[in-house]
Amino acid sequence: MARKKYKNETIVPVTLYLNKGLNYSQSAANIDDNELTRSTNIIYDPETDKPVTRLGTDCVTADTCDGTKPILKIHPYLKDASNSWLVGACNGNLYYLDDDAWVLIGALNDGTTVPSFLTFNTKCLVADGGADIKTWDGTTYGTIADSPQASCLAEAGNRVIANATDEPDSVYLSGPEDQTDWDTVSGNAIGLKVGYGDGLNVNGFAVKGDDIIVSKIGLGGKGGKKIYRINISDPTPANWKSELLSSNNAFQSAHTSVQAFNDVFFADDNGFKSLRGVQEYGDLAIDPTGRKINQVWSSGDCDEVAYLPKYNAIWISIASRVFCYYHWNQGFTDLFFAQERIRSMCQYNDNIYLAGHNGYLYKIGTAATDETEPSTTTAITGVIKTKTFTATGDLLLKRLRILFSPKATGTAKVYIVKPGDVETLVKTVTLQAEGDDLYDATGYIYDATGYLYDSGSAPWFESCYSIARADEIAFKIVSTSGRMCIEHIKADFAVVGR
Repeated sequence: MARKKYKNETIVPVTLYLNKGLNYSQSAANIDDNELTRSTNIIYDPETDKPVTRLGTDCVTADTCDGTKPILKIHPYLKDASNSWLVGACNGNLYYLDDDAWVLIGALNDGTTVPSFLTFNTKCLVADGGADIKTWDGTTYGTIADSPQASCLAEAGNRVIANATDEPDSVYLSGPEDQTDWDTVSGNAIGLKVGYGDGLNVNGFAVKGDDIIVSKIGLGGKGGKKIYRINISDPTPANWKSELLSSNNAFQSAHTSVQAFNDVFFADDNGFKSLRGVQEYGDLAIDPTGRKINQVWSSGDCDEVAYLPKYNAIWISIASRVFCYYHWNQGFTDLFFAQERIRSMCQYNDNIYLAGHNGYLYKIGTAATDETEPSTTTAITGVIKTKTFTATGDLLLKRLRILFSPKATGTAKVYIVKPGDVETLVKTVTLQAEGDDLYDATGYIYDATGYLYDSGSAPWFESCYSIARADEIAFKIVSTSGRMCIEHIKADFAVVGR
């Protein structure tokens, strides 16, 4: 049968590598070709930098914590080469994890304050807003006499840094290598006033080189926010002074800043930002790092910002979603866990642990399902949606080719999206499993009966032909089970007259 020929038909080939992440800052037609309008449950593989459906979660604890109370914070306490614990705060108590259950360490100041943790001098320090900083060494739980009434901790210059909730402007530094020395008169501790009398309260710290970054927000929830720094490079502590860096930025809390990639990243109440060195003056400046996603920041307060080395990414927990930030491409992806709100995240013993608002503790597993509670799982839906392609006339999509890499067996669906978000299913794809590495083999090579190249699937193309005509076209790929990895997408458009 003869093919219909359109007048003035021009073929326009497009190749999409999808390596720039989400962009909500512009219309779907104005973003870069390799940016995304959706990336639900997609991460960039730390080994290949390709977009892939995330792994699922395993429920670690057999029961919820303290009768379904939220796990507010978790912390990897690495005491020494032989002893370590995962500790957590829940319902006014401090626990450590023993197999699949929490074991009580002792009481915290209250059940609502999210404590700040710091491992220092082989001790686990806890600032919970109580009269003194608490300490645990794996055996003994107690308080540090005469320490500040702190709610946030950090470390710089081999000193513990603490705020004082009963002294809004105060920043204290312990004696060098001594978390018990807080005497600023006869001891070696240092006490400073930061932004004295500005009506703001110290609510968080970060450290960048010789600079202690101090965040302050309005007292009693009232407006106002500032960021100061204290430079401690001078060998004489008496010369340390605070300096205002910004009068309209601040951390949301002590848990929403992290030092990574040689910069400080933080969640403000109006977006994700960073404090970076600038070449012009060799100094520091605020950068709106989350400019591509800050439009959706109003969806809720940020619980935590954490750097996870295993993924080489910063995870930002905000309401029921987790944004992932990748420094190599300045890009973001978006995760939704079946457990919904995740309160805290950390890496411990090469595992990624997630503290659920529902009281369960989870870790990233190896399957493509989320275990919301013991023996209850749900499939993960991964979604990738491209930019919208437009032309002066109509676009005739003549061929679409998607190069998949194997990850985990399952099903994916390919849609064409036309104006009005009208979706048309054009292909159902059977996803293939990833092969095993040779070093994972447990048998002798001479006992093997198959070819080496038969171990797992190679990347493969899925193709569709002459499938759509519209003045706007986007592509959407959804993995409904298993895990997909997309190497790239190739599309051939014909621009035709109306």
